[in-house]
Amino acid sequence: MPEENQKKPEYQRTPRDDYRRYQGLMWTAIVAAVLIIIFYFCILRYQGLIAAANALSLIFQPIIMGLVMAFLMNPIMKFVENRSLPFFLKRSKNPKRTRQRIRGVASVISLLLLLGVVVLFFAVVAPIFVETLNDLIKNINEKVYNVLDWANEITQGRFEKEIMGAKDDKKINDAINTAVGFVRSYFDLSEQEQMVNTLARWGFSLGRTVFNFLIGIVVSVYTLTSKEKFKSQIKKLLYGIFHPTWANVMVRIGRKTDEVFYGFIIGKIIDSIIIGCICYVSMLLMQMPYAVLCSVIIGVTNIIPVFGPYIGAVPTVIIIFVNNPMQGIYFLIFVLVLQQIDGNIIGPKILGDSTGLSSFWVVLAIVVGGGLFSIPGMVIGVPMMSVIYYVCGEIATYLVSKRKLPTETDVYYNVEEVNPSTLEVVYKGAESRKESKYKFPGKKSKESKKEETLISEEEQGEEER
Repeated sequence: MPEENQKKPEYQRTPRDDYRRYQGLMWTAIVAAVLIIIFYFCILRYQGLIAAANALSLIFQPIIMGLVMAFLMNPIMKFVENRSLPFFLKRSKNPKRTRQRIRGVASVISLLLLLGVVVLFFAVVAPIFVETLNDLIKNINEKVYNVLDWANEITQGRFEKEIMGAKDDKKINDAINTAVGFVRSYFDLSEQEQMVNTLARWGFSLGRTVFNFLIGIVVSVYTLTSKEKFKSQIKKLLYGIFHPTWANVMVRIGRKTDEVFYGFIIGKIIDSIIIGCICYVSMLLMQMPYAVLCSVIIGVTNIIPVFGPYIGAVPTVIIIFVNNPMQGIYFLIFVLVLQQIDGNIIGPKILGDSTGLSSFWVVLAIVVGGGLFSIPGMVIGVPMMSVIYYVCGEIATYLVSKRKLPTETDVYYNVEEVNPSTLEVVYKGAESRKESKYKFPGKKSKESKKEETLISEEEQGEEER
């Protein structure tokens, strides 16, 4: 037989295969064009989309509140349920009804604990918070004058004329009045009629928020008692609409999303509570003023990753510095030390590697999330970026495995090129090209196949002999 007839390709394409290939390229182009058009439309109509999103958020506010409350109550409910369920199941004749009752009781207990924390905050912390702010505002002039006297003492009178001139000319009063006027104009309080309208609008908004909060309580209890049913319905819908392969991917992504959000947000809340308590106790021991006010600010802003500690440090340091400059300096040092302890000891112990993101992606998530959704965006931006990072990693792994290339990321470090036919990689900076090659465990070249065939024939010949 001629040599040309012996060399046949391993895979012979048919017109149907070419049609499928062109059809796939066509659908890819169509999807890409649609995504580009949607992206352009979102940029062009950004303000309208934000207004529509705000309107929808007001409509679904009770549902959102209920889901957020259920999210916070779920760990408490699971703790109570896991501790009490084995005890009652041993003494129950109807396990299904017992599970339902335990779930209802655990949901109510978690709701009462959450409401207890909210009531405790508004009954104990909020009055002290407001009283401290009122005292600070009433005595702001005297405190600023004390700071100026301290500055004059520290500089040993070198700038006494300028400092005393600022006090005599009442420039501080003018600055305070300017700030108050700015606040009034920002909240439309410059005139009495506008102030009445603004207060009426605030009252209506507060009443609507309280009403939605009450509905959210009911929604949270229903969500917790029926969460397994909701999960089953969502999975049933996914497997009914999509191919099982893609449905499995969506379920896996949903499971990863739940894991990341719970690990990060719940952990961050616990971490912030611990930091706030440490700050409060330390301020009491150091006999610093405004312990409750500063500790609440430090604890709340600590929920924001990376930038939160510095956001909280600025107003608290200013508040204490105005009251006592030296204590303000000491408090600044204390906050810096506290944040280092939190970032290197407390935070990693509680959060662990819940996000799996490097510092660059964390900062990017905070900046983009804060720019799009303000403070809530800065909080949920990191876990959302973690989910996107995970999805992109899964896509990359699927694509390289489809080409029968290794899925380990470290293999591709410092790669110069990959030979398409032999699947050999050459690294940068290698002394010799032969030593720098790494054989991918994928497809085999024709030369290697020939060598394996010759070796196998020789081995067979030796066995026959």
